[in-house]
Amino acid sequence: MNKKFNVIKLSGFKGLLLVLFLIGCLGAGFLIFPGWICMNVWNFISSFAASYMYEIPRMNMTHGIMLWAIIALSAYALNKNNFCISFKSFSPSEERLQKLISRESKEISKEILLNKNDFSENFKDEKDKITK
Repeated sequence: MNKKFNVIKLSGFKGLLLVLFLIGCLGAGFLIFPGWICMNVWNFISSFAASYMYEIPRMNMTHGIMLWAIIALSAYALNKNNFCISFKSFSPSEERLQKLISRESKEISKEILLNKNDFSENFKDEKDKITK
């Protein structure tokens, strides 16, 4: 089987800097920014709720990232196969392939029979015209 693989070649110090930059951007985009949002939302809510409750703690960035991780992992765990991003590997089994092949062959044979019946009726009409 000929499979094509895409290869990314990174060489030297520039390649190492590129990889570190990409890892930093992914970390900032998926961890730090949502953690910062969680921290600010918590601190905003706690400033209003402080008058009603006794000393609600304020968060720093580490707590915000941990809160975001808890929220994200809980949402992923609770949404069984309904998550918008999923990672699956698909390998068609022999049984499934046989079902698909048999289903398609049945449909094709039905069409052939229908066309054969139409052809035989048209042939009979033409034969009757000739004999008369």
